[in-house]
Amino acid sequence: MYAAVLDYAFVEVAPRYPDGFSLSRRQFLVGSVGAIALAILAIYGFASLSMKKGRLVFASIAEMFAKEVTPTSEFYVVTKNLIDPPVDVASWQLSIGGLVTTPATYDYTQLLAKSDPTDPDNVDALATLECVSNEVGGNLISTARWNGVRLSALLQAAGLSPNADWIVFTCADGYTAAVPLSRAMSPNTMVAVRMNDAPLVTAHGFPARIIVPGLYGMFHAKWLTKIEATQGEYLGYWQQKGWTNRGLIHTTAIIATPADSTVVGGVVHIGGIAFAGDRGISAVDVSTDGGATWKSATLSSHKSNLTWVLWTLDWTPPRSGSFRIVARAVDAAGTPQDLNPAPPFSEGSAGYDSITLLVS
Repeated sequence: MYAAVLDYAFVEVAPRYPDGFSLSRRQFLVGSVGAIALAILAIYGFASLSMKKGRLVFASIAEMFAKEVTPTSEFYVVTKNLIDPPVDVASWQLSIGGLVTTPATYDYTQLLAKSDPTDPDNVDALATLECVSNEVGGNLISTARWNGVRLSALLQAAGLSPNADWIVFTCADGYTAAVPLSRAMSPNTMVAVRMNDAPLVTAHGFPARIIVPGLYGMFHAKWLTKIEATQGEYLGYWQQKGWTNRGLIHTTAIIATPADSTVVGGVVHIGGIAFAGDRGISAVDVSTDGGATWKSATLSSHKSNLTWVLWTLDWTPPRSGSFRIVARAVDAAGTPQDLNPAPPFSEGSAGYDSITLLVS
């Protein structure tokens, strides 16, 4: 998923006018401003969302557990394109080249065969993706089951040169991204062809995309057409515009239920998710008094270090009034979440998530 630079956008371009239609000076100026705006977007980057950026919210604890694996139709989508590329799978091929001894190409049928559970190069894993532009507590984060072929197997089959140290991904829409060789060779990094036990849909990169757990979504290139081994650091599409090329996901805890500013009474069931890229989560602490004191939340059974972890805390308010609820997480190595607030650009957001609950 690519980094978002706009909250939400619907852009109409290249309108067609009837024969003989003439523009007034005002209409011309308005059109010129629009053209300039589009030119700026073309230069500095455009990203549109299929959903309004906002908080990650579940209606209840029950819904949160029911959607521990995000339905494909609700999985966040961010794209740099006004129109995503239509890919003809009958003629589509994935090429493996660059600093290799035996360049190779794979068609869709061949990739499907290599992703079959009977193939030793098959990978099937739950993994959470998060957009680098996600705000603290934001909803540009989702979890799915991904199935494909191990990227390391494709690279090894092509005969990697000892000089290769970066792997570059090129996509059908011209998008590029790159990761260090060590990340590409991780057994968890894959060329995915299926999502939630079904073929990828166009919005999520059909026919094939990269899944590289531990890094922000802009490295998970969609509509993949070419993989190249190179020497020296490569700056991809968003990195050329100033976004991080390191891309390590920050540890975060999000309060996802109840929603912010909810009026509550009696026992309050607080819950949310915690995520640390591919490092796993060991603990979540929750404060119901704005950070003065902390309680340990209950963690769900850990499906994988590659996914978010669900957490819950039952709280009985001591009085009526307003309460600030704060959450923080600790990764599996024992490293606590960064409490210092930071905006998404350019390394990803940081800081503790908080909401306000109104007790009646």
